[in-house]
Amino acid sequence: MKKYKESFTDVQDKTNYKLKMKKNEELQNEIHFAISRKPFLNSPLTGVYAKVGKYMKIFSYLILLTGIGMVFTSCFGGYVASEPAYVEYARPQRQYDNQIWIDGDWGWNNQSHVYVQKAGYWAKPRQGQSFVAGQWKTTQRGKSWTNGHWQKQARQPDSHGR
Repeated sequence: MKKYKESFTDVQDKTNYKLKMKKNEELQNEIHFAISRKPFLNSPLTGVYAKVGKYMKIFSYLILLTGIGMVFTSCFGGYVASEPAYVEYARPQRQYDNQIWIDGDWGWNNQSHVYVQKAGYWAKPRQGQSFVAGQWKTTQRGKSWTNGHWQKQARQPDSHGR
């Protein structure tokens, strides 16, 4: 019967060994947690990310949408009931012989909600492009100005029929 019985000291040693192993595992886990690259707020133990992150995400989206809305509303011109009167003024002398005159456009003023006349200017012609002058367009909401722009010229078939 003594064969099957372990001595008291053997049992005590095994218990101490298990406790030491458990302490080593806890220490090892703490070390891994300390050197891990995850920031403190993302730790699943704290739960801070789950609470703060959700509201920060919503707040960020609101700020982004507000900014996009402001940009788009500032880009569009308004509508007026009638076209403003165009004021003629003297053209400045051209600096080079190959320049062309581009009439001034109308720009929308967001603060006063009226169109303001912009001065015309001399410009160098662009190769393969022509300037399309700006124009007033009439819609159900009123009249609005479309700015002038450079447009590629349509290709003309050459003498070989290409």
